[in-house]
Amino acid sequence: MSMHNQNNDRKDMAKSLALDTVLNVGSETVADIVKGSITSLVGGIMVDTVSSLVPGVSGLVQSYKHNRFERNITTLTQELNSNIEVIRVNLESKTEEQKERIDQLFNYVMDYVIDEQQEEKIEYMVNGFVRITEHEEVTEDFVLTYYDVLKELRMVDISVIRLMYSSRYIHDQESNESFQDVMERHGISYEQYESVRRNLLRIGLLTTKTDLHITDDLKEISKKFKELYTYLDKLTNPKHKGSLPKLKEPNLKSKENFEMSRFGRDFVQFFLKSEIEENEV
Repeated sequence: MSMHNQNNDRKDMAKSLALDTVLNVGSETVADIVKGSITSLVGGIMVDTVSSLVPGVSGLVQSYKHNRFERNITTLTQELNSNIEVIRVNLESKTEEQKERIDQLFNYVMDYVIDEQQEEKIEYMVNGFVRITEHEEVTEDFVLTYYDVLKELRMVDISVIRLMYSSRYIHDQESNESFQDVMERHGISYEQYESVRRNLLRIGLLTTKTDLHITDDLKEISKKFKELYTYLDKLTNPKHKGSLPKLKEPNLKSKENFEMSRFGRDFVQFFLKSEIEENEV
């Protein structure tokens, strides 16, 4: 195959990218085009073997999943069109190879969108995709890791992690929510709020002051052991006639208080930072 033909093939491939379709078609028709382009991926929408054996249940499941699919795709296209100019600017500096790579990552994002139970989360999925288009190179593992974590979260989890970020890094307290606001909006008790934070700790989005200061505390404990050894050595030494040093309690910083982890900060800046900045204005 000649170099000329290879170049033509590459151009044809670029023209057929799913992302190009989204960028070049209006929001009213793009949902139908995207649905048509990935129908083969979802097929007739698989149902559980058990449900397929029960008369009527299979049809209900098919209908439910199809309706969710249409809602999610429509929301995806609306959110993409809200960010369309930013995405276009970001893509202008990209090579064709980079655009093809971003397009593959866009297909992954669509997979997450299709399966999402809470439609409100699609906004954050699109925020993450905008971040992807900002960078020269984003790995598949990076995207899948971040979106897998987002998939595991519910809107109440997102509200809590956003609250934790704002209270720590945004100093305009008048614009910040309180944990009471989050509890009221989601209809949860304080015990449930703490349960959400423990779940975020388990995922790795939060850490504790114990984790953050454990190294300093170990040094402090080691220092106090040395002081205690010196004290006992002088106390038991018959030749020592001076006053004994005063012993002080170790100053430990570790507490079981929740803090943003480094991963949590990066996660917020990847999916939620633009929303936080808008609320500050």
